[in-house]
Amino acid sequence: MAVSSPTLTASLLIDGRPVSGEVGDYPVHNPARPAEVVGAAPAASRRQLDAAVAAARRAAAGWAATSVADRLAAAVAAMTAAADHATATDLATRYTREHGKVRSEAEFELVTAPGIGQVLGTMAEDALAAELIEPPAAYPRLQREPFGVAALMLPFNWPSAVAAMKLTSALVAGNTVVAKPPPSCPLALLEFGGVLASALPPGVVNFVAGPDVELGRQLVTHPGIDVISLTGGVATGKAVMAAAAERLRPVLLELGGNDAAIIAPDLTITEALADQLVAATYTTAGQVCMAVKRLYAPRDRVAELADALLAHCEREVVGDGLAADTTLGPMHTAAGRDRLVRQLSEATAAGATVRSAGRLRDEDRRGDGYFVLPTVVTDVPVVAALVTEEQFGPALPVIGYDDIEEAVAAANATEFGLTASVWSGDDTLADDTASRLVAGTVSINCHGMAAQDPRLPFGGVGSSGIGRELGVDGLRAFTRPRSFVRRPAPG
Repeated sequence: MAVSSPTLTASLLIDGRPVSGEVGDYPVHNPARPAEVVGAAPAASRRQLDAAVAAARRAAAGWAATSVADRLAAAVAAMTAAADHATATDLATRYTREHGKVRSEAEFELVTAPGIGQVLGTMAEDALAAELIEPPAAYPRLQREPFGVAALMLPFNWPSAVAAMKLTSALVAGNTVVAKPPPSCPLALLEFGGVLASALPPGVVNFVAGPDVELGRQLVTHPGIDVISLTGGVATGKAVMAAAAERLRPVLLELGGNDAAIIAPDLTITEALADQLVAATYTTAGQVCMAVKRLYAPRDRVAELADALLAHCEREVVGDGLAADTTLGPMHTAAGRDRLVRQLSEATAAGATVRSAGRLRDEDRRGDGYFVLPTVVTDVPVVAALVTEEQFGPALPVIGYDDIEEAVAAANATEFGLTASVWSGDDTLADDTASRLVAGTVSINCHGMAAQDPRLPFGGVGSSGIGRELGVDGLRAFTRPRSFVRRPAPG
């Protein structure tokens, strides 16, 4: 039962106007204090979804007719307005209350949007320009055109940053948008998105929301949607792909990862290495798709590496993300917490050594928040769920290997393929090892968010998804090629 009345409200954004949800409002809870209702989120009706799609379709032709440069300038200006609003209104505090992540992370996320647009802007005109194919006499020409209306389905972990990434590419490519925030933390994103959408022509960007999967199903099967982009879990990705198949709509899917990092035999275990690995693993309580999920090290150095990681984790303070001393917030949902606890229990029963570090704030011990201390696991069977599945939480298995070939084979022994890394001071060894890791992004001596560059395409193979976002490929993913051929007139 909730212990407080809703304190935050939000609106849908349809055709340039904020509107209440016709289905009513639903409660949004604080992961640090689940009994606390932090706000009321609007639930869109099917009629409102139809109105949002119709608005996007009305705006599509005019938006596509503007130049790439004008679309880019408008998109960056809108994102700048949203970021400025977030700073001026302390939206990060409200975001932390519904999400759980520490306030500094929330603040950083909310101001990244203009930068993403500016980086993609450096390559947009070249990426989207028409191409004249040789020989010129035949005048074959390839033109990249927008699909029309894009449906964007956003994740709970970094919703504003992912929205900025998807919106930039979709808008600059010439599409209009209907976006759906995550049901569990939509409030800050609806406010952020509302400011952004209001800075653009009516109908170019629309936001709808709802408490369950039904609205998402209606969105991806809507006859007015031309392309679908989802960041989410594998099960959701499969459901979206199946639903999109009903109307043969193209999909871009950025799904989960079981990302491996390999510590090469030449590398010394240092505090600096441990610090970087901890940041690459436990940021946002481990709820990052490209975080390190499995760590491989020479077998005789597993204990040393695990101890180094735990020594860093001892400094972590777990608790309410708004507390000044908190460095690691709660997991976002009870289901996610319970899944990780189950994986750790199964690993313990199978003989693994499970060690946690850091401390839970005294103030948060009295509640039932979704807190999990950062955890390092050794001696874990390779068939354990903690190794074979994406844990998506603050726990890391450290697994020994006897030679680098074994490490590469183990890293690749997964249905996923989002990111991977190798850590070594030997450039030749690092390059050779990296070249054999099967993942959409492979990095050397960095991993996770520290290894991301918006100039490069991002996406995975296997169960990690279909298509790419960011970079030239990400911009072109929101277009369809149209070919023109000309021959001399008969005569």
